[in-house]
Amino acid sequence: MSYQIELFHSLLSDFLQGESALLTNEGDVLLLRGNNPVSYDTLVKAARTVTKYLKLNEGEIALLNDPYSGGTTLDEITFIMAVSEDLVWVTRRPMGKYLKIVKSVEEEGLRIPPTPLRQKGQLNEVILGAMSAHPACPPQFTEWIKSQCAEMIVSAQRLHDTIEGTGLSVTGELIEEYVKLSKKLAVQRISEKASGETRVDVVLDSGELLRLSLEIQDGKVVIDFGGTSAAKTLHLTESATYGVCFHAISKFYGFNNYANSGSFSVLQVTKPAGCWLMAKYPASTLKGMTCGVAAVQTAIDLALTFIHSKHEKALNAYTPVMLQLNHGNSQAFLSIEGGQGATAEHDGQSAHIEGLSIETLERRFPVRVQRMDRRNSTGGKGKYSGGRGLIFKIEALEDIEVSWLTDMTLHRPRLPKTCSHGDVSEVTLEKGETAKSLPVLGQQKILKGEVLSLCSGTGGGYGRAETKVD
Repeated sequence: MSYQIELFHSLLSDFLQGESALLTNEGDVLLLRGNNPVSYDTLVKAARTVTKYLKLNEGEIALLNDPYSGGTTLDEITFIMAVSEDLVWVTRRPMGKYLKIVKSVEEEGLRIPPTPLRQKGQLNEVILGAMSAHPACPPQFTEWIKSQCAEMIVSAQRLHDTIEGTGLSVTGELIEEYVKLSKKLAVQRISEKASGETRVDVVLDSGELLRLSLEIQDGKVVIDFGGTSAAKTLHLTESATYGVCFHAISKFYGFNNYANSGSFSVLQVTKPAGCWLMAKYPASTLKGMTCGVAAVQTAIDLALTFIHSKHEKALNAYTPVMLQLNHGNSQAFLSIEGGQGATAEHDGQSAHIEGLSIETLERRFPVRVQRMDRRNSTGGKGKYSGGRGLIFKIEALEDIEVSWLTDMTLHRPRLPKTCSHGDVSEVTLEKGETAKSLPVLGQQKILKGEVLSLCSGTGGGYGRAETKVD
């Protein structure tokens, strides 16, 4: 790559923090970055939807959280800003996670379609006031929105100053060359590995079938979900589905740092009308954005393992155990991650506990944390073991309302002979000497003295375990 292209890529990478992307006014993606797989197309859809229906001048900002306009779940707000006459910046920021098990997106909370927020240098206080007056509007919503906008304005100015300071001229020719080179890189990375085709079925506990056919040929990847069933309880939007596919493919082949219109063009995804991968309003997308995403990731991982036998890797426990506690006016959301699959070279990485203060939790809620560490079981056995999941046990000191959601792909798909499954997620309710298994999805009151135990999944193992000879 030329110096100008490398500099351009570096500037974009430094600017795009968290879940965010930069596009041209025409809708071409210059670069997209993020850790959430669904970001890799939902951000694009959000930006294109806003620029189609709203005319944003430089410095103006719109927002949305509607999954059917490019959002994910209602607790994440997507901001779209015109950073110049030619460029649009889209970024997604969590407002505070929650878990609401409902059938309609309207029941989840405040749903915001594409809405103008900052125009002619001023925030629209009337619109902010209307949102704040909604019964489901989160506390401190207006203050949080204002702080996010202020931060975006500073960041956009910093981008202008940085580009000006480097002397880089961002022309149409530069953008065209950058996108073309990104596509060339993606094709090259795919072509370096084997070609082939395979099919994988993943059956979900909720009754849905995910059928994936994967073909790799001439540096291109074709994914066909023909045969995938209609929705029963899972709903994943079309843009989220594509995002998960691109994230999995680009990460496997090593071009995820060059996610743009060029590299997007090497992946083709088709889905049958009416299947659960093409959610329709007003279906709730919460379970789809978690359990549905995990099912798609699992299917792609398996398909790639079947085709690229030299790069086999056991399955990750993709779905975390999500728990929400409610008591009076207090609410807390916990996400307990699972372990990663082993490879031909090393054990899988065990899950880590981050961002959870036992002291704060016990101060805010009538609970006592009995245990919070890694599961005893190593799950996937083999020459290399899967990474361990986590166990979290809390005792109710008073009656308390809880909601939980975990892996809905507990039906075990067929694996290569070199791999083994890890432990599944488990949710149990203990009282005295008795323990009752709970479903993977539910909400109920935990009575005083009862103990809720949550175990996240374990990564799969790799290789045959070595036997000792006396």
